[in-house]
Amino acid sequence: MVRKAGYVSAFGLIVAVVAVTTLKHRIAIGPIVLVLTAIPLVGLRLSHRSLKSALPDIVFGSLDTGLLTIPALWGGMFFGVAGAIAGGVVGDALTDGIAGFFEGGIAEWLRERGIEASREPVTTSLGKMAGCLLGSGAVLTIALLLGIVPEFA
Repeated sequence: MVRKAGYVSAFGLIVAVVAVTTLKHRIAIGPIVLVLTAIPLVGLRLSHRSLKSALPDIVFGSLDTGLLTIPALWGGMFFGVAGAIAGGVVGDALTDGIAGFFEGGIAEWLRERGIEASREPVTTSLGKMAGCLLGSGAVLTIALLLGIVPEFA
């Protein structure tokens, strides 16, 4: 289990370092986060995990964090750091429920077609990581393109 945790942590560390570096240099974070989606997907492939079996986790992460990004942005825009934190906390509670519903539906749909969704630590964690990056990256990129967030955000 420690080895698997180290494996997942290595990909998380890469994502974190790139994100912090991007913010430090005031580069638009949305498109970078979208590109970072590839890192945990590469981790899944390198560990010989099926992307299909990670699909419920990817969908969960995309919906959960993609939707969560909206109230966090609103909270930050209207109420500063405290608003962003509150938007993130309340948004997380709501989006976990919404995304969990879809995650279960996708898992059920796959099971009906003979594809077992993985509940193994590496697949679940890297699948959710990829989905979170995909969802939040998409929302932040759209917000950037619409002029809702500053160029560097």
